[in-house]
Amino acid sequence: MFFRKQIIELIIFTITASILWFLFNISIATSFLCGASVSYLSNAYAAYMLLVYQAKSIRQEARRFYIAEFGKWSISAIMFALIFLYLEIKEPLVFFGAFIFSNLITIFFTKLKISK
Repeated sequence: MFFRKQIIELIIFTITASILWFLFNISIATSFLCGASVSYLSNAYAAYMLLVYQAKSIRQEARRFYIAEFGKWSISAIMFALIFLYLEIKEPLVFFGAFIFSNLITIFFTKLKISK
């Protein structure tokens, strides 16, 4: 279930970037992919940490949640810093818009029930 939702999110981001590339240009599509990748990778890490490891008690569950959230925010901050240091983002509004869009898609797929 976890991997199916991750694949669907990746397909949505790829199709959206392809449409942006087709309608506008490659710099907008690249900015979109960079912004979406920051959100996607950090949320995937947090989901993996919360869903894969089974806690034995409420205390361990709360600890795992805090570790997952700290890791998620750390990955986001590090990726933002690395992208702005080493890549030339020509469309920063598209970059941050893609970050927000990706988080909204993740929230949507968290609430969505996909049956087998």
